[in-house]
Amino acid sequence: MYENELLALKRANRFRKRVVYDKNLKDFASNDYLGLAHKKTLLKKAYKRLKKFHSNSSKASLLVNGYTKIHKKFEKRLCRLNGFKSGIVLGSGFLANIALIEALPRRGDLLLIDQEYHASGILASKLTLAKVEFF
Repeated sequence: MYENELLALKRANRFRKRVVYDKNLKDFASNDYLGLAHKKTLLKKAYKRLKKFHSNSSKASLLVNGYTKIHKKFEKRLCRLNGFKSGIVLGSGFLANIALIEALPRRGDLLLIDQEYHASGILASKLTLAKVEFF
């Protein structure tokens, strides 16, 4: 049923498969950049520090009632370290790409996007009023 689509993905070198990785792998490509999934002592320390902020879950979006003092402090520190006047931290790279493309280009702007760009950028390109061309 999906043979043609799978074959096209393979020919385009875009076919992906899941692989069980060795436990000694140094992971720089996932959302576990802090190592909390594998380092129990680090997870316990993080939990202990987070308890001080009285926030036990992600709650709702930051705009509804999920924005806490720790978010504000983190954003201010990042801005100071990077020499920015202001900034915002988003929940993931996917959300960051959508926010970036939705916020910056305006109607009449030309947005040039690499056809190999992440799926979030491709999705975001469908939300903008700017003219989008892929190369």
